[in-house]
Amino acid sequence: MAFVVETGAGSATANSFASTAAADAYVAERGVAGWAALLTADKQTALVKATDYLEATYRTSWQGYRVSGTQALSWPRSDVTVDEFAVAANIVPVAVINACIEMALRTVAGTTLIEDQGQLVIRERVDVIETEYATFSDPATKYPFVSRLLAPYLLSSGGGGFTQVRVQRT
Repeated sequence: MAFVVETGAGSATANSFASTAAADAYVAERGVAGWAALLTADKQTALVKATDYLEATYRTSWQGYRVSGTQALSWPRSDVTVDEFAVAANIVPVAVINACIEMALRTVAGTTLIEDQGQLVIRERVDVIETEYATFSDPATKYPFVSRLLAPYLLSSGGGGFTQVRVQRT
């Protein structure tokens, strides 16, 4: 597998938002055990899986527009504003890079980021222990820390209960 990090140039072959060097620094600053002992190839695989997760989960929710029709990933983007400041259209924001690293850490810990879903359990009894799930509960695992990191870059991050609609300028 070729490991290609998106640097903000809009690469047609990029498959990761974060480099292994960025991940190493992020993890070292937070004292996370185990990452440093991984082979570089294993770190790269985790970062690619993490990027795949971010793309599958947030691709249609980002503010703004991709800068090129040929870029492989959702970033870099134009017309993105965070805290009333324009985000440069030739970068991948630090929050996106950090979210990628966070998801990579979950991958190396053995977490399947998006699991196939079967029939929902309504009631399960094992001896005297019984579990019943709420009628409309979502069985998907949520990652609130990552969602909060990315919230300023998402269309519906205003918290006002509505989704912003953006019309592309011609």
